Amino acid sequence: MRLFDFFTQDIAIDLGTANTLIIHKDKVVVDEPSIIAIDKNTNKVLAIGREAMQMHEKTHDNIKTIRPLKEGVIADFHAAEMMIRGMIKLIDTGRRLFPPSLRMVICIPSAITEVEKRAVRDSAEHANAKEVYMIYEPIAAATMPATLTQTSTTGTVWNVTSAQSHSAPNTNPIRIAAAA
Repeated sequence: MRLFDFFTQDIAIDLGTANTLIIHKDKVVVDEPSIIAIDKNTNKVLAIGREAMQMHEKTHDNIKTIRPLKEGVIADFHAAEMMIRGMIKLIDTGRRLFPPSLRMVICIPSAITEVEKRAVRDSAEHANAKEVYMIYEPIAAATMPATLTQTSTTGTVWNVTSAQSHSAPNTNPIRIAAAA
């Protein structure tokens, strides 16, 4: 443990076209729709997530709702940045004198271009991330915790999302966790 780890917060973000997930301390702390409501006149954020979804297509002409992600990549850089900032504020950090430095791991699609990768990194950095790590979604899915269980006398089957693997016989359940 480093000396200043108290001032650092580790979070993982899954920016999805439909929903955005934020994981903090091994718990999903934010699970909100990936949408933001902005005042057209002032460019001020009015709502994010579920509140913005309730406003979608039912708002005044001066309010626009934006889905900043299209097909898994950032389509509107400015709106994505504001959405990430707003969703990070939804994390309960307790009472602190100084806001914590953020270390983020962000899932990105495997077919992302270098320009889109840079947009994700810039959005995170503008949302006060001091360190940004990007991981491809298939790799993130494969490294998620999985439990091995005995399914028959001939072998053990374990599932990680939709992939299936077969291994040698095992009588005891084994817990596999992602490396930190």
